[in-house]
Amino acid sequence: MGCVNQVQILILLSLSSLFFSSSTAQNFKCNTPGICSALVGYAPHNITSLSDILNLFNIKNLRDVLGANNLPLTTPKNYTVEAKKTIKIPISCRCSNGTGVSYNRPVYTVKKNDTLFLIASEVFSGLVVYEKIVEANKIPNANVIEIGQNLTIPLPCSCDDVDGDKVVHYAHVVQSGSTLKSIAKEFGTDEDTLKKINDIADDSKLFADQPIDVPLKACNSSIKSESPDNGLRVATGTYVFTANDCVKCTCDYASSTTLQCEHIQLKLANSKWDTCPAAQCEGSKSLSIGNYTTNGCNRTTCTYAGYTDQKILTITTVDTSTCPSK
Repeated sequence: MGCVNQVQILILLSLSSLFFSSSTAQNFKCNTPGICSALVGYAPHNITSLSDILNLFNIKNLRDVLGANNLPLTTPKNYTVEAKKTIKIPISCRCSNGTGVSYNRPVYTVKKNDTLFLIASEVFSGLVVYEKIVEANKIPNANVIEIGQNLTIPLPCSCDDVDGDKVVHYAHVVQSGSTLKSIAKEFGTDEDTLKKINDIADDSKLFADQPIDVPLKACNSSIKSESPDNGLRVATGTYVFTANDCVKCTCDYASSTTLQCEHIQLKLANSKWDTCPAAQCEGSKSLSIGNYTTNGCNRTTCTYAGYTDQKILTITTVDTSTCPSK
């Protein structure tokens, strides 16, 4: 029998991985129309940086990733991310045919020696299986991709409420040795919820290195329907920037289910406004978003309510719960 050169061996190994890879990853159930915010957990195979992660997931604003991981705003782009350390990535999610996938991104450009299996299992660390990439990009032959070819990567996600509660869905890649109980405890949910939304009967159906849908408790606010961020919800322990980066909203679910928002005084990079407009509450020159005043036992609070092309919207609420009952 003739010798097989190294290139042929690499090709055979790649094809073998492709044909025998597991495709047990489940679709995330999603029946809510429209587009929502979701999270995926990315654990790089090798040491990397936040800058490289931003490029991989086509994220322009560093603050989006800093907020999702509750990192200080002073964290630089060249911040080192160790191999296997999970970084939460914010994505836009859209429902179709009962399941949710990331909306229009990320888009990955094929490099030398890439295979679909390699892209799915290593480049994107198991967040997607290669069959989903084939389906999303209508690839006629899964064994043939071209250097420089752009591939849409359909990451799993959902926009659905869970038992009537507003949540942020998180695609968590299961670690070896994990159980439904340990995952539920880590993310503040319960086993029954994980079983129900993932159609998993018990731990025997929990596969290592495959994503599972984990609903994270979330905060929301009374944002007006005309605002582009209507429906904004933020996972507990995270923060986001909205209103063209002029408002920062934080969720501390243990304290309140209402978003805690504050006006950013300084001009931030990537904002569509030259300067951040004033965020004074309607009818009050002294009260701005995130502030409150007291009058006797009444507490008046200025709450973020969205934005338009020209201004930041607010709502004034009066809390009388501190007044003695009659």
